[in-house]
Amino acid sequence: MLSTNDMDGASEMSQQQSPWFARPADLWSVVIVGAVAVVWNLIVLTRGVARLLPNREVDVTVLLSGVELDLPIGPGGTAVAAQVASADVPVSDLPVFVHALALGAVVVVPIATIAITLLVLALCRNLIAGRFFSSTATHIITAISLVIAGAWLLQLGCAVMTSNWALAQMADPAVADAAGRPFSSTPILVSMAVGALAAVFKAGERMQRDTEGLV
Repeated sequence: MLSTNDMDGASEMSQQQSPWFARPADLWSVVIVGAVAVVWNLIVLTRGVARLLPNREVDVTVLLSGVELDLPIGPGGTAVAAQVASADVPVSDLPVFVHALALGAVVVVPIATIAITLLVLALCRNLIAGRFFSSTATHIITAISLVIAGAWLLQLGCAVMTSNWALAQMADPAVADAAGRPFSSTPILVSMAVGALAAVFKAGERMQRDTEGLV
């Protein structure tokens, strides 16, 4: 018959046992890669803001999906009909609202990437400490899913509205009317997958509590 101390030791051992995806060496490698990603995105963020902030001859991205243009890419620089997804055009003296949208289109992705990276590092810290199926881990994964979806919607909205303004100011009406709005479902699918992972952690947290109650 097991004593109370034996049962407590078995319970503690089961809680501290690392799952296959949470080996310390793997988690520390994620921490190192995450730190590099944060530094790199800070550089990208700084460059993007520095490029747009003066509001003089700044490159604004216009979305041209579905528009056929003649590009000088043939032999001897001859024009060839081609389709491009987007193009950068220099614009000066953007209105305040459009300037804010252009900045948003540039800064949302690096800021979201930094936020997601920090959340992943916080999750790794919990896993390294042995807190696997916990409410904190579930909340972190849920936050990652929401940040992915929210950043995608915000960046898409800023990019589309900035592009619409630039096309209305300088493009031929036929080109502006033909320009499509690119849509990628990948970020939403990734957000859904991460949300499903949060549900798995929630179920694991519930099972762990039930198991501890039986010991």
